Amino acid sequence: MLNKSLHSKLQGLVPGAGRFFFSQVLLPATLIVLAVSAWFFIDWLYKTENFPIKKVELVNKLENQESAELQTIASRAINGGFFSLDVDKFRAELLAKLPWVEAVTVRKIWPNKLLVAITEHQPVIRWTSSINDETGLFRLLSDNGIIFQPELSSFQVEKFNKMALFFGPEMSEKKVYKTCVQLNENLKKLNDVSGSYSSTIKQCGMNERRSWLLTLDSGVIIKLGKDNIIQSLNQFITVFTTQLKQYYAQVETVDLRFSNGFSVHWKDKTDDVSGHDSVLK
Repeated sequence: MLNKSLHSKLQGLVPGAGRFFFSQVLLPATLIVLAVSAWFFIDWLYKTENFPIKKVELVNKLENQESAELQTIASRAINGGFFSLDVDKFRAELLAKLPWVEAVTVRKIWPNKLLVAITEHQPVIRWTSSINDETGLFRLLSDNGIIFQPELSSFQVEKFNKMALFFGPEMSEKKVYKTCVQLNENLKKLNDVSGSYSSTIKQCGMNERRSWLLTLDSGVIIKLGKDNIIQSLNQFITVFTTQLKQYYAQVETVDLRFSNGFSVHWKDKTDDVSGHDSVLK
């Protein structure tokens, strides 16, 4: 009877001990082994030498940025393998070192390739902080109002020198661009009376005192002042497209900084007017 009771107790202890060993020893040990294995596997995946990027492929055609320079910078900017590459850092490197680049899109292609799509700045005018800058150097202003200064080839210098030159104090580029585009649009009304003289803006902007100044392709200089410049220009346009259209070709300088009219300095050696100032109200 005693032997049977002892045997029964021993049988009850065996399953309990098995569950204790599994839950307290075997399972934790297994999880630790799996975690360590996973850590070593991920570390192996992220090692650059195991899955190196071997090719950077440009997926779109560039207009101004040199492809060879892009390839060189992109190759140097690779900071890891296929899994470890920091795409944001790679993109930032291209943006920092390639002034023509406005945006970068990067795709990884298994097993060792990067596809890079570049959006270039689209320059619309030249930009300088001061119209009195005698260095001859200029920056470019994009259609998004962003100033950038790339290294230009002789061909590009010749190409962009044909663009209008806008100017203004630092941080004024967006305002200047928007205002000058509007002024240029309004000046198209003079085309009917300007004849062979272009009414397109050649230079436009404001100085350090926030006073606006225009120079047209024809050489006509228009001083707009600080306030109500759109209205003042429209008044000038109205007068010379109605009452004085026959005299427009003789205009040299226009001063619109008057509250009730404007003054005109005429070119020399004209038939009907001399090189004197006229005040028109």
